[in-house]
Amino acid sequence: MSYKLRPLSKYFGVELVGFDARRDAGGTELLDLLLKHQLLLLRNQDLTAAELVEVGRGMGPILPFLLSNYRHPEFNEILVTSNEKANGKPIGVARVGNFWHSDSSYIANPANTTLLHSIKVPPTGGDTLFASMYLALDELSPELRETLEGRTAVHTIRKRYKVTAQDVGQSLREIDDRLKLTIPDVTHPVFRKHPLTGRPALYISEGYTLSFEGMSWEESQEMLEKLHAHATREHAIYRHHWRVGDILIWDNPSLIHAAMASDPEIPRTMHRLSIESGVTR
Repeated sequence: MSYKLRPLSKYFGVELVGFDARRDAGGTELLDLLLKHQLLLLRNQDLTAAELVEVGRGMGPILPFLLSNYRHPEFNEILVTSNEKANGKPIGVARVGNFWHSDSSYIANPANTTLLHSIKVPPTGGDTLFASMYLALDELSPELRETLEGRTAVHTIRKRYKVTAQDVGQSLREIDDRLKLTIPDVTHPVFRKHPLTGRPALYISEGYTLSFEGMSWEESQEMLEKLHAHATREHAIYRHHWRVGDILIWDNPSLIHAAMASDPEIPRTMHRLSIESGVTR
């Protein structure tokens, strides 16, 4: 092995010191490391968009993102997140994921893996926070475990939908009804087993979990608030400060994350890939 592993936090995450994605990203090595450590950091990766796509393909089939108008102009596998403009038009989606969530939990088969490559970053702000949902489940009280065992939760994109130009003239009820048809709510086990390893994790988030089946609305909101506070305790969080050329790879079944705000006047551009489960190990 031509690189070394450096822990990012006490509970999860490693930096692959000396890793060269062009040279070392073949085979299933990255996926194997990800399943073990949940979060991987690769620094100083000066990859083209085509090379990033090849790294992603090595970990599994790439999933298209819902926001098709913000895909890379040459590689539609890549979602561009950016506050920059070209010819007066945004080159990417400026704000995405500024709340605690697990990527695409609002669909029946969520993406297993996310890759995010930093192209331009501000000197301050724009950090990304991560929390382990393996740890959250391991440290859950016996009483809450008993209450939640075997339950499912409803996940929806409707909690975070922002009204756009296409919605002008429609009531909020009409917009909500349309979303129910186009991106219907889904349910997932509260203790969801990892699709590749079978290890269970607490699978809820402030961003996309709406309610718990078998509970009233009030009971659901109280439970969600309690579980969110438990999962995001200070000792459980890793905070990543981005540098140009960073690639973060994270495991969505076992982590939640949140993007922090940055100065909208300072350029920030990232390239993102979403990877599906692949072959069960």
